Amino acid sequence: MKKQSFLTGALILMTANAISKILGAVFKIPLTYILNEEGMAVYNIAFEVYIMFLSFIISGLPFAISKLAAESNSRGENGRTHKIVKVSTVLLVAIGFLGSAALYFGADFFALAMKEEKAVYAIKMISPSIFFVALGTAYKSYYQGVSDMIPTAISQVVEAVVKLAAGYYLAAAFVNFGTEKTAGGAVMGVTAGEIAATAILMLMYLWERNKVYIKSDGGSAREILKELLSIALPLLCASVVSNAVNAADTVLVRSRLLDAGFSADDARFLYGAYTGYALTVFHLPVGILGTIGVSILPVIAGAVAVNNMKKARLATEMSIRIAVILSLPCAVVMYMMSGEILSALFQNSASARMLTAVAPCAVMMCVAQITSAVLQSSGKIMTPFFNSLIGSAVKLSLEWYLIARPEINIYGSAVSSNAAYMAVMILNLIAICRHLCLKPDITAIIIKPVGAAAVMAAVIYLLRGPISLRFAGIAYFALICIISGLAYIAALLVTNAVSAGEVKKILKG
Repeated sequence: MKKQSFLTGALILMTANAISKILGAVFKIPLTYILNEEGMAVYNIAFEVYIMFLSFIISGLPFAISKLAAESNSRGENGRTHKIVKVSTVLLVAIGFLGSAALYFGADFFALAMKEEKAVYAIKMISPSIFFVALGTAYKSYYQGVSDMIPTAISQVVEAVVKLAAGYYLAAAFVNFGTEKTAGGAVMGVTAGEIAATAILMLMYLWERNKVYIKSDGGSAREILKELLSIALPLLCASVVSNAVNAADTVLVRSRLLDAGFSADDARFLYGAYTGYALTVFHLPVGILGTIGVSILPVIAGAVAVNNMKKARLATEMSIRIAVILSLPCAVVMYMMSGEILSALFQNSASARMLTAVAPCAVMMCVAQITSAVLQSSGKIMTPFFNSLIGSAVKLSLEWYLIARPEINIYGSAVSSNAAYMAVMILNLIAICRHLCLKPDITAIIIKPVGAAAVMAAVIYLLRGPISLRFAGIAYFALICIISGLAYIAALLVTNAVSAGEVKKILKG
């Protein structure tokens, strides 16, 4: 087993996530041509039900497994680490089987609850994924807990490739059978991808396990199960509430669009345009940068387990700083060049203003994700949940008021997301400062990166006109991104936003 440092592990996962997210976008681009807005609405509803149900079924266990593995690994308890994997695998196989069965036979209920009766077939087709995700979770969480991110990275890329090939092929094969079957064929690609990813993780673990001699059995299975559940059950309760809030959010958006005077077809069109186009682009950088939280977990949990609080504080501040530095340019590009991005990807810029409205949220969401991971890894397991609950209350309240106004409509969801994640981010940062006695360098974390982002925005503004006279399409978009990105990097270097000495400290672990 090869253990990586925090930054190395984060880089590996970000690269793999970038590849899988790009492949996911590549999958959705031709898929939008096949499904159109109505089909994309059905596809996204089925996928949202799947994600909500999945997070409810296995919620807390991935974190619990990774945290226990990180703690035992930091203390050199190799036998206990592998016993954790064994116990969690048995538990997750049982949970996964029951979850897949419940989702398949409850497809009609979930589709009606989401006010999308056409999603029944698609929900059934994605239900087997629950079992395979649960099975693979034990192995993925183990590798993340011991700071070996390569197996997770490989499985993510394999999953994305298989999902792309199988999903597009099946969607095209069912295209003559109506929107419901076509969307169902597309989501079947998700199931195929999960099967392939789980197989990769299992084979890599078994190959590694056979090479390692374990001196002891690692302790009582009952004791390990008790520890797993003591961490996972509070998170499960939090997930029940969070999923209920997410479901309420989806229902609220669609129902308030109807209250605003839009027909069912128009409401479906707006929802499909927002989730299928604008949010697809938005979640690319957010999903990629979210992997920093996965990499920071074993560092924080391991440091706290051996009472090395100095290392925990150093890693925390560096992870927050990296999240800000990497998310800011993404937000700037999405805000200033939303039309160009959507035209390049989808040949359709109708959702440009939607992407512009939600773009600033990328920074808040990324920082909120990282700070939540830090808090949970350091023992404050429920604090992020309570903070996110406050954020959800802000979001739902604003959505209820804004979306029903015809002149605002779906844009109310974007505005609400910005406000909600701003609240969560601030609350998480306050909690971290108190819990870890952290005194963050505001200049390095906020002021310098924001200044560099302002330079980047100015470069984009000044170059758009001249470059558009010589270039068009993807070449125009790529050239502006490259030049403005270099300007951003130059501004970071000039202001010394991250010093070489700090990076070397983290790389040395």
